[in-house]
Amino acid sequence: MFQPSPVEAVVYRPPSGEAARLVRRAGWLTSPERGRPGPLGRLGLHFFIAPMTQLTFFSFELQAFLFVVFHRTRTAVLGHALFMTTENLFLLAALRGLTVAELPGVTLDGGLVYALLLLLWYGGVAFRAGLRAWFAVSAPLVVALYGVAGPLGALCRDELHLSPLWGVFVSALLVALSHATEPLLPPRTVDPFRWVPLRPYVVAAGIPLGRRLLRYAHIVVIFLLGIVAECWASLRLMHYNWLLLMMRLGYAPSRYAELRGWGERAWATGNPALDFVGSGGGTFLAPGETRAADLRGD
Repeated sequence: MFQPSPVEAVVYRPPSGEAARLVRRAGWLTSPERGRPGPLGRLGLHFFIAPMTQLTFFSFELQAFLFVVFHRTRTAVLGHALFMTTENLFLLAALRGLTVAELPGVTLDGGLVYALLLLLWYGGVAFRAGLRAWFAVSAPLVVALYGVAGPLGALCRDELHLSPLWGVFVSALLVALSHATEPLLPPRTVDPFRWVPLRPYVVAAGIPLGRRLLRYAHIVVIFLLGIVAECWASLRLMHYNWLLLMMRLGYAPSRYAELRGWGERAWATGNPALDFVGSGGGTFLAPGETRAADLRGD
C-alpha cells in the first residue's frame, strides 16, 4: 500500500478514487518509486508540500482531515476563516472588472463566472459528502460575496486607486501568518517524512552561524511559498471553514466526531499523514488497489 518509508504508516480510511488516479497518473510527484522523488519531484514537493490535497478537488475526507490537522491553534482557525473569505472577496472584486461576454441584456463578468464555478464545486463536494445543509449555507454566502465584490472593486479602483488583487495578496499573507502559531513544520519542509518542531530547528544550539542563517533563510522561503499556496488553498477550502463552524454549533455530530477522532488519532502518533487519512507523515501511497481490505488499520 505504501512506498518504502522510515516511519510507520497506517491508513484510517481508504483513499478516494480521485486520489488513486492521481497516484497512478502523476507518480513522479505523488508516488515516487521507492519513496525517493527525482529532482523535479523534490522541487514540486517543496512547493506543494501535500500534492494529494492540492490536486484533488472532490476528496472530502482527505481535505477535511488535513484541514483539521493543519489548523490546531485558535489563531490559525480564526485567521483562515476570516482571511480565506476576504481573499475570495477581493478576487471576485478583481474579476468583476473583467467582461467575459456581452449577452442580450446581461454582461457576463469574470466574477460571475468564478462565483458560478465555486457554487458548482462546493455543491459537488457537499452533495457527494452527504452534507446538503453545508451547501445550503455556502451558496448564499458565495452569492453575498459576489454582491459585495461589486462596490468593493469600485472603491479599490476609483477611490483608493489600487487593484483589488492587492487585497488578495494581503489576505493570503495574513492566512500564511496565522500558521506562525503552529509549533511544527510539516514533512517535506525540513524532514521528508516527519513533522519537525519549528523553534528547535531555527535556534538549535551548537550549529555554526552560516548554517543558522541558512535555516532562517529556509524558513523565509517556506513562508513565501506558503503565501502562494494559500492563494490556491483559499479557493478549495474557504467553505471548509464554514463547515467546521457549523459542526461546532451542532451540525452533523457523528461526522464531526469521526473527523476529530481521525485528527486526534493521527496526532497521538506525532506524525499525521499528508497524502491520506491516517498517520505516516510524508509516506507516499503506492499505486495499486485501494480497497479497505488492503489497508492497514482498517
